[in-house]
Amino acid sequence: MNRYSLRARILIMASLLLLVFFSITAAVLDSAFSRAARSATQEKLQLHIISLISNSEQQGKYLTVPVYQQEPRFNQVSSGLYGYVLDRAGVELWRSKSALDISPITAYPQKPGQRTFGIDNSHSGLELFVASYGTVEESGGKDYQYTFVVMEDNAPYLSSLSSFRQDLWLWLGGVAIILLAAQHLLLSRGLKPLQHLASELKKIEEGYIEALSDNYPNELNRLTGNLNRLIDSERKQRERYHQRLGDLAHSLKTPLAVLTNAASENSRDLVNITRQQTQRMDQIVRYQLQRAVVSQQVTGITRVNILDHVLQIKNALDKVYRDKAVMCEVRIKQTSYFQGDQGDLMELLGNLIDNAYKYGAGEVKISVIDEEQQLQLVVEDNGVGLDEVECKEITQRGARLDTQEQGQGIGMAVVVDIVKSYRAKLLIEQSDLLGAKFIIIFPKQHY
Repeated sequence: MNRYSLRARILIMASLLLLVFFSITAAVLDSAFSRAARSATQEKLQLHIISLISNSEQQGKYLTVPVYQQEPRFNQVSSGLYGYVLDRAGVELWRSKSALDISPITAYPQKPGQRTFGIDNSHSGLELFVASYGTVEESGGKDYQYTFVVMEDNAPYLSSLSSFRQDLWLWLGGVAIILLAAQHLLLSRGLKPLQHLASELKKIEEGYIEALSDNYPNELNRLTGNLNRLIDSERKQRERYHQRLGDLAHSLKTPLAVLTNAASENSRDLVNITRQQTQRMDQIVRYQLQRAVVSQQVTGITRVNILDHVLQIKNALDKVYRDKAVMCEVRIKQTSYFQGDQGDLMELLGNLIDNAYKYGAGEVKISVIDEEQQLQLVVEDNGVGLDEVECKEITQRGARLDTQEQGQGIGMAVVVDIVKSYRAKLLIEQSDLLGAKFIIIFPKQHY
């Protein structure tokens, strides 16, 4: 669905709502105008009846009504205003000159004080408003009841109603057009941030930008913030998988080297070595896959015996670097434990000890300082050591100081990632062996 469909749908819905609103408004106004016009006509006819009554006079048993009335339309034939007087039985006693060519009326006599108002359709080609009022006159001790009737052609009423309706729809239509234009303008301006958002998302998809900008209305800030976090999380996830593939390749180097050396030397323990190293590779694969999902977090808390794992790594590296005849001194108590993930410990020690074997001059010392508040893992060698600039460089992924040795330059970056996940510290100093000394300090309150 393209970006204009939402605006089109909103405009259609708004137009339908306006149509319904104006239709209801027009119906209400039309009904109100019609009722008001009928009411005005009724009042006007009642006034004409009062005029006829006031001009009439009871003389004996007869009612005298002047031929000519004050209202000129009563005196003009077919003027559209007609007057009648009926007796108690409904017999016509008098009609105005204007009603000479009108067929007899169909009005009924009314009781004194009673009034009616309605429409008479009995005359061909005419539709008349009819108002009647019953009166009583006294003469010679007798009561004489009369019904005064006034009729008026409703053509002027229908004409005014038609004119009102035309004006009403004309004005309502004009207002509707103006409102629709205003809605279109407001929707265009209101949806502009969403169009900008869609444009930026496309640019992110195409790789032109990395995140959404922050120049959005307050109502969209939460949405754009969540989208930025989602995009950043997805990007970090991709980077994490990419890094873990490199870490996996780096971690498999030592087991593969052990297997290669054992195979080339036709070692009698080849079967055992193969079994041990394949198990180790399986652990490495599982560990790296787990880290790819939950990077920068401690994935499992267990008590891991440090000495057992150091000796396992030492034995493997002794086989890999057999030609260097490295003397590795281990000063770790059997009761020293690491509170964390076994894979993390193996990665830390494996990378540090492997670097010590690789870059040292044949002497390595591994020790643990187990104190009340912290645990220190120390790996030293008698190599050339590192200056301050080199200490910063080796922790960068892909950075290598010695390009003569094989490797991807990611071992120390892996160490740094794991150290951060445990909120530990990594210190690089000069060793008493005159080489590099790597110290990792784990705060015990973290456990």
